[in-house]
Amino acid sequence: VVAGTDNGKTFTTEGASGAVVFALPAATVGQWYRFHVGAAQELRLDPNGTETIALPSTGAQSSAGAYITANAVGESVEIQCVVAGDWNVNSYIGTWTAV
Repeated sequence: VVAGTDNGKTFTTEGASGAVVFALPAATVGQWYRFHVGAAQELRLDPNGTETIALPSTGAQSSAGAYITANAVGESVEIQCVVAGDWNVNSYIGTWTAV
């Protein structure tokens, strides 16, 4: 679980032997986090409730409550909340999919 007090931290799947789900806190303006796939396992960013995360490749907001995922070593994403309830992507590497 990612806490609101973790603002600015980087999270990784380094050493993971299975899928890792990062449950995001409620999207509050000013929060931002980085996520890095450090093991060839799924890294999933799960928004709070019906909040949305922008799909990195298009910038379009995902469906309410949909998560984004990647699984290749070296993929990464930095997200930030600029509008309450929505996560936007500042930068990314690799292929991220909305599910």
